[in-house]
Amino acid sequence: MTGAAAPPAAPKAREGAQVKGRRYLTEARVCIVEASPGHVLAQVRGDGAFYVVSFDAGEWTCTCPAVRSCSHLVGVKLCTAPDL
Repeated sequence: MTGAAAPPAAPKAREGAQVKGRRYLTEARVCIVEASPGHVLAQVRGDGAFYVVSFDAGEWTCTCPAVRSCSHLVGVKLCTAPDL
């Protein structure tokens, strides 16, 4: 029996940081470890690993390799600093 090969899968649409961060939050991938005025420490389960997000001395940081604001920061900011 000869059959035609399956067509290639369509490329997955790339999510922007805002959309992906909101998805992480709604999928319960954001865990706030500590929060106090001027300080946040959180863990976010990304698509391939866990990342640590923190806010100290007015600066947000994430342990992921992204150069700019990433989806992990967006997810944490949405539940700790929604006006930012």
